[in-house]
Amino acid sequence: MEKGFIKNIIIIIIILVVVFFSQQPNFREYGKNLYNQAFAQGQSWWQGAYSYPKQNILSNVGGEVEKKKEVIQNELQKEKNKISENILQKIKNYFSDIILRTFKPAEKSE
Repeated sequence: MEKGFIKNIIIIIIILVVVFFSQQPNFREYGKNLYNQAFAQGQSWWQGAYSYPKQNILSNVGGEVEKKKEVIQNELQKEKNKISENILQKIKNYFSDIILRTFKPAEKSE
């Protein structure tokens, strides 16, 4: 616990020193140069982090999707057909019920 506490105190001190020196006019030019260097380095790291998923993850996932693409399309087509059949059946039942009630009215019970 004490090691982590000391580490946090050192980090806080470093941040405060950087903030203090960033406000001093003598260190303004040094701060600009440091910022430009850090920005360039950060840009290369960001580009590497951006391209990593494309190179390593998406290529693996994309291959699996291509393998399963036909199976998925067949399953989707089956589901579409089931839905269409279900809708047509419901429409047919609806109209047959209307026709049945029109030609054969319910008998009155006394």
